[in-house]
Amino acid sequence: MRQGPIDAYLFSLVDEDDKSIQPGNFERHWGLFYFDGQPKYPVNLIRSSQHNGLVGASGVDYLSKKWCVLKPSANLNDDQLAPSVTYACENADCTSLGYGTTCGNLDVQGNISYAFNSYFQRNDQMDSACKFSGLAMVTDKDPSGGSCKFRIMIQTNSARLNESVGYLRTVLFGFVTLLLLCNLPF
Repeated sequence: MRQGPIDAYLFSLVDEDDKSIQPGNFERHWGLFYFDGQPKYPVNLIRSSQHNGLVGASGVDYLSKKWCVLKPSANLNDDQLAPSVTYACENADCTSLGYGTTCGNLDVQGNISYAFNSYFQRNDQMDSACKFSGLAMVTDKDPSGGSCKFRIMIQTNSARLNESVGYLRTVLFGFVTLLLLCNLPF
């Protein structure tokens, strides 16, 4: 066994969900930390008995605890199901559904729900990102199980903007409705 410190090259600290999966699904997941700054492994990079390993980011703001899942009443033979899952996975990250991965043992409904939720979270939980031809619904019940975590996206500037736009749209809709009901010109 080699004596002394081991030279290592650290390729990525944080997972990169925007990386291409063309070379392989593994490309996005080389980080020591998940996208939210939480450690993936109990690794100690400093030779010290006082240091217990990687420390997760603090003060991380997550979006609301809600997930997009396949409706229990959805027909698995629906013609829109396969294109919906394909669309979700092409525009989000379904790499955790592969063989030997943390979510590789889900049943069909679990796989579909994971794909839908990945897209929903990627789009800052916008209501329009959980439609999928009427096959999906938003729930506040965490569908995670075992090693498979249905992650919630962190709060970003675009998420705050979407919330503000949604609020403004609601206020504007209410105002226009009031004008129409009162028969006032606008």
